[in-house]
Amino acid sequence: MQDYKDSMLNFVAQFGKHLKGDDKDSLLQPDREYSIDELARATGTTSRNIRAYQEKGILPPPKLRGRKGIYSNMHYSRLRLISDLLERGYTLSTIADLLNALEEGLDLRAFVGVESALTSPWTDETPVVMSIQELYAMFNNKVEMSSINKVLELDLVRFEEDMQHVQVRSMRTMRAGAELVSAGIPFDALLDIIQMLRGNVERVAGELVKLVSNHVLKDYEKDVIPPNEDLPALADLIWRLRPLAEMAVHAELARAMEKAANHFLGDRLETIIKGMEKEKQSGGEE
Repeated sequence: MQDYKDSMLNFVAQFGKHLKGDDKDSLLQPDREYSIDELARATGTTSRNIRAYQEKGILPPPKLRGRKGIYSNMHYSRLRLISDLLERGYTLSTIADLLNALEEGLDLRAFVGVESALTSPWTDETPVVMSIQELYAMFNNKVEMSSINKVLELDLVRFEEDMQHVQVRSMRTMRAGAELVSAGIPFDALLDIIQMLRGNVERVAGELVKLVSNHVLKDYEKDVIPPNEDLPALADLIWRLRPLAEMAVHAELARAMEKAANHFLGDRLETIIKGMEKEKQSGGEE
């Protein structure tokens, strides 16, 4: 069993580079030995973290040579994987469960397929960097400084380090906002609508994911990683959920906009039409 664990961790060391897209140190020197400080430097962590990982049971203790602890490439491999998973948002508790599952035979490639389906961006947009002056120009300089805090709170933009440029998170949202402001809608009122929309959409998204969790994943015990043979189907389900959710939200928003437009603008449109008819009749009488 120990041979299997070591071979799995060596595989993780090679495969782990794909988690970060980093080929550095992909080929480990055979049978290399490290002191705790050397291992910390090699893996970009600290001696304190290494000891903490050992206390939590996610890193095996070193071999003792006299009173000195000797670490190996197996420890290096596991620390690289722990670092990758921490960067991707996993907790130490979840990492412990995952490492145990790996040692028991979890197919890491299949697991990463599910993880990729969950964590890959759900939009094809990429943030755009522009100067603050360019952003103001988009809105014809109708943005008040008092509105900037709310823009930041909504994560519509993020300041770059030079504080002279901003990273626009969604140019589609920003362009739509600029069009509405140019049509006469106050910028602050538009921010209120975006905040309201986000709250409603997040609630719907939460309920939709809860449905999948309660009905599709009901056969799996909570906090237990599904068996290897089920992981590809789960990844496929998550990928298919993305466009389905987008289509459903788009269709319902279109229906709601049509209903709202008829309700709020119908009377005004009718008044405009009647006014046009009166002008036409008055012109005919002359």
